[in-house]
Amino acid sequence: MPDIPRRLTVGEAAERIRRPRAAVLALIRTKQLRAINVGLGSVRPRWVIDEADLEGWEVARANRPAAVVTTRRRVRMNGVPNYLG
Repeated sequence: MPDIPRRLTVGEAAERIRRPRAAVLALIRTKQLRAINVGLGSVRPRWVIDEADLEGWEVARANRPAAVVTTRRRVRMNGVPNYLG
């Protein structure tokens, strides 16, 4: 018997990645996370996500470089503060 991929609901996926349901729906809407609409068309979509797709998204997210945080430094010129960006 072939392996059947496990499908997760939006709520189960949200619980697994510790994000709100709205965040998972936003990932689906922006096509960052693949999902299958098993609902009644576009009027009331009902999404399911393959477990492998969710794992792939988690791996891709974990391998992203960290965001660079820049801070402004203040330099005094002739006693007047000047903010450089």
